Amino acid sequence: MGSRVRQQGLPDRSGARPLRSAGTGKDRTHLLGQGQGHGCCTGALVIDDPLKPDDASSDTTRKFINERWENTFRSRLAHEDVPVVVIMQRLHVDDFAAHLMENSGEHWHVLRLPVLIDGAMEPPPGDVTVIPHGLPDGPLWGEKHNLEQIKVLQSAMQVYAGQYGQDPVVAGGNLFKTEALGEYDELPKLKWRAIYVDTAQKTKERNDYSVFEHWGAGFDNKAYLIDLVRGRFEAPELEKTALTFWAKAKGMDAARYGSLRKMVVEDKVSGTGLIQTVKRKSIPVIALQRDKDKYTRALDVVPAVASGMVVLPKSAPWKQTFISEYAAFPDGSFDDQIDPFIDAVDEICGGSNYTLDNL
Repeated sequence: MGSRVRQQGLPDRSGARPLRSAGTGKDRTHLLGQGQGHGCCTGALVIDDPLKPDDASSDTTRKFINERWENTFRSRLAHEDVPVVVIMQRLHVDDFAAHLMENSGEHWHVLRLPVLIDGAMEPPPGDVTVIPHGLPDGPLWGEKHNLEQIKVLQSAMQVYAGQYGQDPVVAGGNLFKTEALGEYDELPKLKWRAIYVDTAQKTKERNDYSVFEHWGAGFDNKAYLIDLVRGRFEAPELEKTALTFWAKAKGMDAARYGSLRKMVVEDKVSGTGLIQTVKRKSIPVIALQRDKDKYTRALDVVPAVASGMVVLPKSAPWKQTFISEYAAFPDGSFDDQIDPFIDAVDEICGGSNYTLDNL
């Protein structure tokens, strides 16, 4: 770890003017150049909003801005221990912040403040140390954007992910493409249904989720996502949620929507205890053992997803969060909903020989 403190954040957009001190109006580079003797303060280089939203989609502009770190900003440092502070909103998976963290060769301290605080921050790709924000879950600044207003912002998924969530995704999705997802107004007749579960690895960590997904197998061989529950549950609440979710799914008309066959739970950590609890309630549960990493398993279902075999409800309170995580995978902050999604699509639509070698 280097001695400099580097945080995500904001340079002079024009490239023609030097940065200036707000207090004195003097050339900031000039100020940095003063007091270069041993033990003297040499200030800091502050880079403010290097990339405008209108330019984020331009490969040429992004490359020009990113290269300014090597050909302009680094040369303005009085010495290697001068702090560099970057303040910016995330606009693209290859924006200035991503370039610094992943390609600059420097170690950065990162503070991310999304419009909606949702647990601790996952480390982004690159050589970074996360600065804990220490904030409670909920709107970052409720007077500006409350929960209802944030829901409206989330309707523009790509803009929300970057500018508001500080976790940009590739337009249209990364591995999984959003345009491949189908929608239904009314759930069609189904052959059978099942519940797929991903439990948190460490239930006491704020950034771990457990997820229950209810899927149906269509007569058209498509996978229909019917319902979803996602939350941070301790053991008693996890068990109660599982039983409640099962009872709700069991209450659907089996003649029209097929029988509810099983609950599939990974036999690991908190999932092991849940399996035992569900068994005692005479619920058919499958203890799933996974022998591949999540990304490799995701590749197995890419052909089915790309072929339009996955269908979501046209409207559901959990839909936008699911799509955001789906589109961001494998680079998003969370991927808790992806495991049961993969399990369901793989079983309903059939796996494939899709591997890293033939990608």
